Amino acid sequence: MAGLDLAGRVQTVLGTIDGEALGLTSCHEHVLWDFLGYYKEPQDESDRRRAHEPVTMENLHWIRTRPGANMDNLFQTDEALAIKELTPFKEAGGGTVVEMSNRGMARDPSGLARVSEATGLNIVMGSGYYVADSHPADMDDKTGQDIADEIVTDLLEGVGDTGIRAGIIGEIGCSVPFTENERKVMRGCAIAQRRTGAPLNVHPSVDDDLVLENIRELRESGADLTRVAISHIDGFNFRTDTVRRILEAGCYLEYDGFGQAVYHIPYAGKVLNRLSDMGRLEAIAEWIAEGYRDRILMAQDYCFKCVLASYGGYGYHHILVNLPPVMKAVGLSEDDIHALLVDNPRKFLEFAPAAG
Repeated sequence: MAGLDLAGRVQTVLGTIDGEALGLTSCHEHVLWDFLGYYKEPQDESDRRRAHEPVTMENLHWIRTRPGANMDNLFQTDEALAIKELTPFKEAGGGTVVEMSNRGMARDPSGLARVSEATGLNIVMGSGYYVADSHPADMDDKTGQDIADEIVTDLLEGVGDTGIRAGIIGEIGCSVPFTENERKVMRGCAIAQRRTGAPLNVHPSVDDDLVLENIRELRESGADLTRVAISHIDGFNFRTDTVRRILEAGCYLEYDGFGQAVYHIPYAGKVLNRLSDMGRLEAIAEWIAEGYRDRILMAQDYCFKCVLASYGGYGYHHILVNLPPVMKAVGLSEDDIHALLVDNPRKFLEFAPAAG
């Protein structure tokens, strides 16, 4: 295990590749997922009835305003559907998808490998733990070192007995409040990152003070913050001064709500998903103007059926097909677009030399 040198390489579910082979990359998606563990039965009787219906055109208007209130909307484990949905991304010139389903989201290494083979896309798989609500029953008994060992095994040997290796630590979940077990996971991630040189993606706490606390936990545990991406910058409605402090810490900003065909979502005292795609691009253009072009990643974070093209959504190819004219309309150059979709993902996903 210690002899595997990944420095300068990207690890996909089909093996390691050169970073130049990534091509156009979406840095945060879910291809096969199961979020049923987060389902909460609606209070209203008519809503409870709809909660158990399959996603259809007839109830899509209701599901898009309450994406977490319909059980069928919360899982997608059909490999044939995944292949159908990802094929237009490939046909539009896409090369790589980073699949962030890890422990707590029904990660399926073998399924992802089959989807990768069928579509010809590179798929980079995540490792680690999501938010506290998804942690296993024995999490209190695990140490940060235990968690680091699990992640290192995923990265260097493979998940379970599949031999299929993860290529990124993430998405690592943080809640409100930021729980002790989540802090422990962050410490384990920092250890694993040092031992492997892997990139690390964080699903932050939905709070301006706590997201900075998430980052402090990583820094104090020895993580390389220049190899850390903070997800949901757009969807979690952080203040501009908070986002600037994330950048100043050295982290990547991940704008990953593009094409999310769902309505504003009340959560943890905030309203999520407030920005339109135009608003996201305008924010990115402002950061580029301030000199941060090389610290920004883009994605769609599709984790509901209602955002898939088969269910009336924009589909995984949305950024590649629909956004280029809008990118240019907000002042982004061809070089900017190439940096956001090719250069930055490559630099982020390539393993750094292990620090021991």
